[in-house]
Amino acid sequence: MRNAQSTLAVDVRSDGPTVLVRLDGELDVTSSPLLQAVVDQALATRRQPLCTRLVVDMSGVGFADASGISPLLLARAVLARRDGRIELRRCRRAMLRLVRLLALEDMLAAEGPPVG
Repeated sequence: MRNAQSTLAVDVRSDGPTVLVRLDGELDVTSSPLLQAVVDQALATRRQPLCTRLVVDMSGVGFADASGISPLLLARAVLARRDGRIELRRCRRAMLRLVRLLALEDMLAAEGPPVG
């Protein structure tokens, strides 16, 4: 899925209560609405089974800013109310810097060294 104005491509797969989202491109003000729509659909209360774990593969994200990751922060809040969690995986160094700057390390999945 890609928005005409966005520089972000999104691939979504479900496995029971876990939803895997793979991002490729930039997370910024132009891609935020697309990511918000994807997150809203993944976390919809009518979805069965209800999503309690959102895994986001960030290996394709070359740039991110606070406006671009805001949908992920909203997802974290929704999932926390469900006793669930969001996991950011395979973050590149630039994304890791932003995550640390914003004190969001709790969203990082335990894994090996960063990509790129």
